[in-house]
Amino acid sequence: MHTNTTFKLKDSRPDEDFIEWNEKMSRSFNQEFYYKHSNPLIIWVEKKRLNSISKLIKKEIEETKLIDPNILEVGCGEGHVLEEISSKIKTKNLFGLDPLENWLQKAKAKLGTKARLTKGFAEDLPFDNNSMDIVICSEVLEHVIDPQIVLNQLKRVIKPDGLIIVSIPNDRLIDTLKETLDIFKLYNKFFPKIQKDNEWHIHSFNLTLLKKFLPTDLKTQKIITIPYPLLPLRYTVTLRK
Repeated sequence: MHTNTTFKLKDSRPDEDFIEWNEKMSRSFNQEFYYKHSNPLIIWVEKKRLNSISKLIKKEIEETKLIDPNILEVGCGEGHVLEEISSKIKTKNLFGLDPLENWLQKAKAKLGTKARLTKGFAEDLPFDNNSMDIVICSEVLEHVIDPQIVLNQLKRVIKPDGLIIVSIPNDRLIDTLKETLDIFKLYNKFFPKIQKDNEWHIHSFNLTLLKKFLPTDLKTQKIITIPYPLLPLRYTVTLRK
């Protein structure tokens, strides 16, 4: 079950009701739980996602011979993706943006001076056109009011030869698996602290929906299934102008 959104954008930014709702949700969902204290399957899947992102970035830097590339994560949350990048990628220009003060403070505590963090909206990025070599937007599009506006912003700030990395959940498959486990009374046994209904997702995402929102001048380059092609719980997708 996903939120039936009634939220609106005002001058390309979410309204106050949406911001307040997200702040409330962020206090209910501790990201650290999913990376370190959850069911081993979930921890494994999240680590596979992080690893897929860092590998793509490392390959891009090696192939293009970038030195100190400008790397931006849109929707950085508590800083887990940026922490993974900073541990494996050498750059002095690592940026993160998130609208939630609660999570930004946690990210700052985690990252220290490894990244420059900014409070702001994915729908209205406070960065110049063509200013980033690599932009990451991981597990964010399902939470925003209009994913197409966000994707257009990613396209705006990326350099003409830059790389955009997006990851999304395969909500249809995830919901089916949850319902199946629930039928056999197994869901609460395996996932006792995780809600069956993801009320924070405004959109029920999958590859088909991502393609629907993609601007026509953004081209899909590569699709990675997480953890495996036969069990695509997540997708990591690379895009270029």
